[in-house]
Amino acid sequence: MLPFCVGDDYDMTKRFFVLFGLMICAGAVAAEPLVDGDVEAGKTRSAQCAACHGPQGNMESGQFPKLAGQGAPYIYEQLKLFKSGERQNAIMAGQAAGLSDEDMKNLAAYFAAQQTRPGAADVAVAPAGAVLYHGGNSEKGVPACSGCHGPSGLGNAAAKFPRLSGQSSQYIAAQLKAYRSGDRAGYRNATIMNGVAENLSDDDIQALSSYVAGLAPATGDKKGNDYGALMQNAGGPAGAAAGQNAATGGDGEQASPQDANASEQQSQDADAAAKQETGAAAGDDAADTADENAEEDDAADNEENANAQ
Repeated sequence: MLPFCVGDDYDMTKRFFVLFGLMICAGAVAAEPLVDGDVEAGKTRSAQCAACHGPQGNMESGQFPKLAGQGAPYIYEQLKLFKSGERQNAIMAGQAAGLSDEDMKNLAAYFAAQQTRPGAADVAVAPAGAVLYHGGNSEKGVPACSGCHGPSGLGNAAAKFPRLSGQSSQYIAAQLKAYRSGDRAGYRNATIMNGVAENLSDDDIQALSSYVAGLAPATGDKKGNDYGALMQNAGGPAGAAAGQNAATGGDGEQASPQDANASEQQSQDADAAAKQETGAAAGDDAADTADENAEEDDAADNEENANAQ
């Protein structure tokens, strides 16, 4: 899903789309302070949220998002958007209507302090999602998701870009489709996502949503993840490289399909050369054996002739 080119051209193209994503995100960063909320007060207020978002914000159903570990500035902003009507959702509009600004800050602080449970990934499509997430797609004009959401999917609190790692794949896919159709629109960061999602196919969305769902570490550590083994086992050369970047929190320097094919061809060529060399050696050994046998036969004939004389 990365540019179908290799060498310096490939590196430059890929880096351009990573940087392009970073430029989009940098332009959206607002110089606003982080949310200062009361975690304990937020815990008390969160009782009304549990029915949809689960205890401590870890809802397993993909119909509603996980809030545990989500950035407090993002949660706070979304609650304000629901209350103002800029973001449309009948359930959340009713829930946010009775919240004060202090309530929203407290809820944001509480859910941000909770630990995210790992999501589930489909290993059949996640490697393709890893390549798209870390490198984008120049042919479609899709920037790397990691430019805004980070190599480990932890988001950007200052810019109010949400954490994606560990989120339900079903929920992520639904939101990407809503951005693509324009059903989710009307505010700054939604406008960014409208432009990104409009070039994503259903297969792209499935792969991306599955990959980021599995980004959450099994340990719950918010600083990284241990997703590399999954990619290495399931994704071949490109998936393995993407998985390594995910595991180390790197910048996604993984192989494109063209790189993978070139690597495979090199391996095949090496195997063929080895077989040819082995065959040649075997042929030489056979020839040497034949010569030795012929010399022995000649010696035997000479001895018989001498005896006869």
